[in-house]
Amino acid sequence: MADLRSVVEGLIRRPAFWRADPPLPTVFVTGPAALDAAEMLAKPFVGSVPYAHVKEGAHQSIQALVEELAGEQGELGKPVGGSLLPPPRFPLAQFVLWARKQRYLPPPGGDPDDPESWLPAPGTHTGYRMFKERLKEWQRSSRDTDRGRRTSADFLARAATTWVPVGTLAVWWFNGPADLVGLAPWVLGLVVAALGTTGQAFFSIRGTLFTGWLRKQPYERRKRFDRPAPYALRLANADDEEIKRLLVHALMRDLREAYKKWIIPWPSWGRGQYALLLIEVADPAGINAEFLQLLEETTKKTGMLPPMVVLAAVPSVPPGPPTESEELDELAKAVGRWRAAARLRVPDLRIGVHATAVPAAGEYPQVLPRRKRALGYWTAIGLLLVLPFALVFWVQRDRAAHCGGLEWAERIGTECVGVVNAIGDTPDGLLVDDVKELVKKIDANNAYAIGSGRYVSVVVFGEYSITKTEANDTRLAAAVSELEAVEEQQRTASTTPRLRVLIANAGDNFLHGRRAAQLVTELAARDPHVMGVIGLPRSVEGVSQAIEELHLAKIPMVSSTATADRLGYVGDSADAKQSGQPSPYYFQVGPTNFREATLGARFARKMLLPHVAKPVAVIVRDASTTDQYTTNLADDFVTALKAQGITVKELKDYSVESGGIQEAAVGACGLKPDVFLYAGRASEFLGFLSSVEGSGCKEAKVIAGDDVVKAMSDHGGEIGQLKQMEVYYLALAPRAVWKESSTKQTAFISSLLAGAHAKSSDDNLILTFDAANLLYQAASTAYRAGAQEGGDLPSRGDILYRLTRRVWNGSSGKIDFGAADLHTPVGKAVSIMKVDVERAGRPKPVVRCGSLDATEAPPKNTVCDGLPDTADSPPATK
Repeated sequence: MADLRSVVEGLIRRPAFWRADPPLPTVFVTGPAALDAAEMLAKPFVGSVPYAHVKEGAHQSIQALVEELAGEQGELGKPVGGSLLPPPRFPLAQFVLWARKQRYLPPPGGDPDDPESWLPAPGTHTGYRMFKERLKEWQRSSRDTDRGRRTSADFLARAATTWVPVGTLAVWWFNGPADLVGLAPWVLGLVVAALGTTGQAFFSIRGTLFTGWLRKQPYERRKRFDRPAPYALRLANADDEEIKRLLVHALMRDLREAYKKWIIPWPSWGRGQYALLLIEVADPAGINAEFLQLLEETTKKTGMLPPMVVLAAVPSVPPGPPTESEELDELAKAVGRWRAAARLRVPDLRIGVHATAVPAAGEYPQVLPRRKRALGYWTAIGLLLVLPFALVFWVQRDRAAHCGGLEWAERIGTECVGVVNAIGDTPDGLLVDDVKELVKKIDANNAYAIGSGRYVSVVVFGEYSITKTEANDTRLAAAVSELEAVEEQQRTASTTPRLRVLIANAGDNFLHGRRAAQLVTELAARDPHVMGVIGLPRSVEGVSQAIEELHLAKIPMVSSTATADRLGYVGDSADAKQSGQPSPYYFQVGPTNFREATLGARFARKMLLPHVAKPVAVIVRDASTTDQYTTNLADDFVTALKAQGITVKELKDYSVESGGIQEAAVGACGLKPDVFLYAGRASEFLGFLSSVEGSGCKEAKVIAGDDVVKAMSDHGGEIGQLKQMEVYYLALAPRAVWKESSTKQTAFISSLLAGAHAKSSDDNLILTFDAANLLYQAASTAYRAGAQEGGDLPSRGDILYRLTRRVWNGSSGKIDFGAADLHTPVGKAVSIMKVDVERAGRPKPVVRCGSLDATEAPPKNTVCDGLPDTADSPPATK
């Protein structure tokens, strides 16, 4: 036998919110066990849906029956526990019921034995005033009860979900987020929200949003411009037969409003189950039978389908459209046939079943209210209330001229440029997500440093609002590695003074480097704790502009991974052939491009092509106009290769902005060089290798600049499997070189060799750690010297003096700025690396030049002997 509870539940269950509500049937149950069967079908749903049981003989009139269903204490209007939704309201039916009751309630002093004798005729002034006062009193009394107050609060909340978002949109309309001149847009937005909420709630509570329907229905229709009091008087005087139909129709209309999908947010969206009515009919001429007849009649006449399943226990199916009667066990078959007819949009709303006996299966378990849809509704309501405020708040914050109130930062486009944690912790949402946790750690360390009362500040200057445009773009990984290094240096610097780290964001690709540097200089002019700037990690135009601004403010700078030969040059030069002169305030801990290029050229000639009589090279160059690194490295490759007797056949250019790496690679391969020199960025390197491999260049040898370090680390396995090429690259500070040296390791290097920061970019990580350590040690030495003399914080001139008067043992190798004005390190360690397939693609050093420690002698080999630091270095001896 079919699960009858599931059949009824299938009727009561409301379809998905995006689907239209279907017609619902009246199930006529006949036979000896009709009532027992109907009660069995209804019982699992009692308490889980709007439900009423109308017993035979319980009411003497249609009005009394409707009162039980939809009156102020009506069964269908009772709360459904656990449904998470307010119960249906019946303002239309209750208004008609109230009007009809007035004819039986004589005024004070009237004849109680003849209550209708007082009833004035419609249209009379006396009757109008009397009904008006009674209507006001009824409305007032209904609002003053606990139920009325709950209803008022409910409708106030419903209105707010519409008008609070509208009010925030009004702020947009009045140009509030962008207009910081006054509060007028916000005041107008609040007024719109307040008036809309109050107005809608008022009309909802009074029911006047719905009473307009009374002018459209066919029974005792309300006239145009008819006010409630005179209309109620007409209802009180109306014919009983007409009022019966109006009452039933109003009841169904109220119920339909409870399930109507309003444009505005309304609980009807969250109702997942229809109402259920169980009605007993023993007397075919009784009130209950008449109610069913009126329900069918009004539905046919008005076309309004009530959202309610009716179970009617009847002695026989009332006269009407022919309805075949099935046995109770065949209810599922009858429902299926009825659904098929309903899909044709001409449904017979009747289903007939015959119950000879109640099934022996026993009682069906209780059905709980369906709450998923209600939870979805309340979630949507919560979002409607929260999201507009959140959106306006975000827009206000995003467009604010000072990044939400930060004194040393400002909004430029979509980025917050400048020092983001100068006056407290970094606000959320200013920097890219990948650096959030690191920034929180740095800010926590800052709080400890400031709390100690004895601290110095170092500004780390980088790009922390990066927009990644390529899958292999390593700039974000580099920025994260830089912050990891700074945080570790800050956390492990446990002596006095403590280290405070200020984060200066110069924007994506250092596009706003000059403005960020100007904000740093403004901060440094006000805060004597600021000792200098580190970072400046890439040789691009924005970094050059930042160096110019910091130079003018005489602020010491220690660059980490920037390597362009003339990056630290500012102003004019006496030499007309060169621009600028080295800034005395700029230092870099990495080698120059010229030192890298010379090593690459020597390696190519002496180790890769020792037996080639006339070797030929092709340089693939990123010719982006704002990228000093790539153009300078390519020029240095040309000079160094020619010095080694290698012919540079051609430079194949591409640019990040316009692409073309595949075309450049294929063109370079067509020249059949003995060695490729890659002077480009990491984001295009894998594409370059794939294009060379796919072009059929056999036994191709590639030497790339240091920018590809992270790409080689991340993709070492697949690069090592390339069949037609050998890939080498220049590295500034790989941790792997320490494994092959007996030199005493720094604590930081020991932690890296033990597995710390395994996914970081070695060059950015180690060189940034050295830059931070270098500036902090200089500031710390000057600070302690000043403390012994009872002086104030050290000056930046003190920092500058100590940076140039010491050889430092760094985690990237020996750091010695020598005596020249150009503050590039002398004999700085630099390496040629290759992916080691046998070590799962991890890189291994092939050649390392330069000392890792001040006590270590430089490596002795023909590739490294006399390796120059700059183009102006003395010529190497052969």
